[in-house]
Amino acid sequence: MITQPVGDQVPQDVLFSIPFEAPISPYLDHARSRHLDWVRERGLIRTEDGMREYIAWDLPEAVGRTYPHASADDQFLLMNWFALAFLFDDDCDTGPGTEAYSRTDAKPSPAAAVVRPRSPERPDRVAEIARELITVPFREPGTPPDLVSPITLAWSEVWASMSEGTSVTWQNRFAANWARFLAAHASEMRMSESRAVPDLDSYRVMRRNTAGIPHSLDAIERSRRFEVPPQIQAHPLMRRLREAATDTIAYINDIQSPGRRGRRVASHNLVAVLRDRLDCSYDVALREATRMTYEQLDTFMTLQAYMPQICGELGLGTADRIAVEMSVEGMRNWIRGYYDWGLRSGPYTVPDVVPDEPMHGRAEESADPTTAPLRSRTA
Repeated sequence: MITQPVGDQVPQDVLFSIPFEAPISPYLDHARSRHLDWVRERGLIRTEDGMREYIAWDLPEAVGRTYPHASADDQFLLMNWFALAFLFDDDCDTGPGTEAYSRTDAKPSPAAAVVRPRSPERPDRVAEIARELITVPFREPGTPPDLVSPITLAWSEVWASMSEGTSVTWQNRFAANWARFLAAHASEMRMSESRAVPDLDSYRVMRRNTAGIPHSLDAIERSRRFEVPPQIQAHPLMRRLREAATDTIAYINDIQSPGRRGRRVASHNLVAVLRDRLDCSYDVALREATRMTYEQLDTFMTLQAYMPQICGELGLGTADRIAVEMSVEGMRNWIRGYYDWGLRSGPYTVPDVVPDEPMHGRAEESADPTTAPLRSRTA
């Protein structure tokens, strides 16, 4: 593993051509209003400036696009959960002089740990909160958290509603993927602090966990009150399909991320990893990352076409086949919906540089990433 400073300040994103559309929830506006009240009431953001920034992110729109078929109440619930995951992933910090309180304390302090945008992270603190968030789904729903803070209290509340009506099989699958996401966050932070750049294989494994997509794909089932049969969920083709969806979303996120929040390129970002491993310029690394993204999208498009055949081979009935179809549709909604939200939301800048004639499959036609030209949006 090579340690080096990663010093690019990148002002551009890439536009992708995704060969399918995604709907948006008709309940978005009403659920958004309820959700913002919930965030304020639960004390998840400390300041008015932080709240204004959070509103600019418009996470509710992300939920409305990635879970468009959820009911009005489930839209509200999923927005609350999505906010906890996103805020924890983006920044989780107690702030100077603040501490969380255990359940054995008489009363949590008003200065208990909160989640807020743009605060410096502390690995020890994040690991402490992550352990508590991991534990919540393995307790009886409604059990108060041992570590009391706004985010742990809010997650206990949300999980009690999310798990209602779901099978133990689904709960265990979601909880395991949720735990991997939270546990990987501390490792990602340590890597960021050290500026260590992972090799590409290590990056792929880590990013599938830190992206937070596997449990988000599990939530597709909760959003429409169905469950994918275990024999399909365990099938190698379904596992690879989910990986391709996860990689597509994660790679797009990495390509969109540099510069969109005024930050330097993280050392665990795909573009940074490729630049380090290929010993190339940022533009060349960006083109290769774009090619890799289209490669994963092509894999997803190819594999989804085989799902009806797999259902037939396993002898699934009509209800189970419909569940599989809804799951695959949900993955498409996640890929396209998250991308569309990323282009529109507050944390994401409007692209300044885009690939020339970005078409599905175009990037992978060139074996040499240096041959795919970029052009300025203002050109």
